[in-house]
Amino acid sequence: MGTKRVKGDCGECHTMLEDRISQLPDSLIHHIFSSLPTIYLVRMGRLSKRWRRMWVSTPFLYFDDFCIIALNKNVRTRDMVLKLMTYYLRYRKHCMQIPDTFLLSFRFDTHHMSASNSSDIRIIDDWLNFVVKSKVKELALSFKKYCLPQFILNASSLTLLKLTYLKLVAPTPSTFPSLKVLSLLSFESDVKSLQNLISGCPIIEELYLRTYALGPIDFVVSGTLKNLSLSVDFNEQWLNGLISRLPLLERLALESHTMKNISIRSHSLKYVFIKSFDTVEEVALTITTPNLVCLHLTCYSRNIIVVEAPNLLEASLTLEDRGGMLKASLMDLVHLLSNLNFLKKMMLTIRDEEVLILLKSIRKYCPSPLLNLKHLKVKIRDGRLYETAKLPDSLLWCAPCLETLEMV
Repeated sequence: MGTKRVKGDCGECHTMLEDRISQLPDSLIHHIFSSLPTIYLVRMGRLSKRWRRMWVSTPFLYFDDFCIIALNKNVRTRDMVLKLMTYYLRYRKHCMQIPDTFLLSFRFDTHHMSASNSSDIRIIDDWLNFVVKSKVKELALSFKKYCLPQFILNASSLTLLKLTYLKLVAPTPSTFPSLKVLSLLSFESDVKSLQNLISGCPIIEELYLRTYALGPIDFVVSGTLKNLSLSVDFNEQWLNGLISRLPLLERLALESHTMKNISIRSHSLKYVFIKSFDTVEEVALTITTPNLVCLHLTCYSRNIIVVEAPNLLEASLTLEDRGGMLKASLMDLVHLLSNLNFLKKMMLTIRDEEVLILLKSIRKYCPSPLLNLKHLKVKIRDGRLYETAKLPDSLLWCAPCLETLEMV
């Protein structure tokens, strides 16, 4: 709202509120709406006469952050949410009869709630049926104990599908001819359903999977994939074969409790992020990627890492330590760093600076591990300030050609 000065009947000036919001073009108003939960759009409809009709015609519907809504203490949160969405979608269906009204994105994020009975499930099914019939392009759902209805698995208009905490049952192959982004996080399913879902995405470019309820996964994905993120249990041989069949893959993120022997060979990969949780057995990781420019590793000192990446610009290494393993295996740490001796720039994260200081005690037995390193940034998570002054000497032994050293 703005203000303007007007003259009254007696010539005196008064300040009046001026509705400048109504002068904004529809495209700009919809852009503002696209970043706000729908509940706020309903409230903002009071600010402007035009907004009173536009909040039901926005192409972006976001129902989330219900936990911060001031709810009636006598009404359960779930009932309030269901009532709100049913009320809104009733008006939305009426609005869809108006020309140039369409739906681009629908997000429903209430992970603190769950579909507890059949009546709730029917209501949610009705919402999604309306959304799919509206040819929605982006669909994001987060709802515990809710089983994704079968008609979603054949939504040909979808370009993005994000599912969190849902149950997924796909007895037959899905049909997603337009889908480019698929994200399945903390979901319940089986290996066959997962394969049926992914196999129906012929032009997929980004795939994100995070669950440890399936056991070792096994699927085939389209060669159009550019970004793959797996936080799952998998068979190393399957993974190695999968990567070799993805000629456009540029970004790979792996996180697993069970990885033991990983060999990544790819000419297209540019970014690799790997996190290993294993603390007992050695993990062998071989990365042969001539076009790699960024590498992030989270591992233990016993891990054996071999990297062949002549174009690698920088690397981030996070060393995990449980039960004092790092102090007990300093030689393993030196060997790990030696396998990264071609690097010129590194970010090193470690829990305790004492481990790096202790490296000084073995310098007579082995050469400096990072001879080519020029720029080093060290982050100590649980450091003690009185020990920090001893760090530079040990770090300069590790990397004698350092030009810049930063400790945070």
